[in-house]
Amino acid sequence: MEKKVLKSLDSLQKGDVVILLGSPLFFNPSLQEKLNQSEVQTIYMNPIDYKSDELNFSKYIKYEVGSEEGICALFLYYFVHNSTPEIQAFIEDLDVGYLSAETSVGEEELEEVVEKSNEAFNTYVLLSLDLLGHKKAENIIKILGALNQYSNVRLVIENGCSKDIETINSYNNESIDEIEELDSYDGLVICKSDAIVENQLLGGVSFSKIAKINEGDKVLIQFDGQTIQRVFKIDNNLQGTIALCSHEGIKALPYSYKQVKIEKVDE
Repeated sequence: MEKKVLKSLDSLQKGDVVILLGSPLFFNPSLQEKLNQSEVQTIYMNPIDYKSDELNFSKYIKYEVGSEEGICALFLYYFVHNSTPEIQAFIEDLDVGYLSAETSVGEEELEEVVEKSNEAFNTYVLLSLDLLGHKKAENIIKILGALNQYSNVRLVIENGCSKDIETINSYNNESIDEIEELDSYDGLVICKSDAIVENQLLGGVSFSKIAKINEGDKVLIQFDGQTIQRVFKIDNNLQGTIALCSHEGIKALPYSYKQVKIEKVDE
C-alpha cells in the first residue's frame, strides 16, 4: 500500500513519538492541545529557543536557521536502511559529522531520537512549511520523498501546497542532489509570524542588547530591499538573536526567516 503524506494534525494523536521539525509550539495552542490530548513523546526541533513552562515536550533540539536541508539528509541517514542502491549510495556518502556540526544537531541527539522511534509503534514527523519554502526546497522534497517511501515514519504537512505534497507522494527514486555548504544566518534574524500583535517586533534580552534597542523603541527593519517599521517588545522567554515579527506589510516570504539590519528611529 502506497504511503501518503498526512495533512491533518489529528493524525498526530495516533503516534507514540512525534517529531516537530520547524513547527513552533509557542503561540500555537491548537498544536499544543493536540499533543496534550495524547500520551505522545514529542521531540521538538526548532531554531527558536522559547523558554516557557506552558510548552510540553519530551526533548528539545535547537538547530541552525537555514539548515533544514541538512537535517532532512540526516533523517534519511538515520531512518532509511533499505532502499535503492542509488539512494543508499547517497546516504553512505553523507558527511554526517559536517552536517551535524553545521545544523547544530548532535549525532547523539539523533541516535536518541531513533532509539525512541524504534521503541514506538508509530512515529510521525510534522514538517514546517518553511521546508517547502526553503531555497533548496526542490532537493528537500526529493529527500522527503525518499524518507516517506523507505522509512517507517509518517510525514505530516498541514496546509501545504498540494503540488509539493503530491511530488513527495509520487517520488520515484529521482536522484538526490549532493548536500552543498549550508547557509549561515549570523547576526540578527527575524521570523515572520502571524501570531504576533500587529506592528510588533518581539525579541529577547540578547536580541535587544545586540540590536542596541530597548522596550518600546520604534525600529526600522531592513532586508531584501524592504524596510518596515515596528515597535520593539521584550519577551523574556525568547532566547538568542532571533526575534518574531508581525507579518503585515512584508512582501511574500516563502521562508519565514531573514537576516536583518535594525535601526532605532530617533524621535
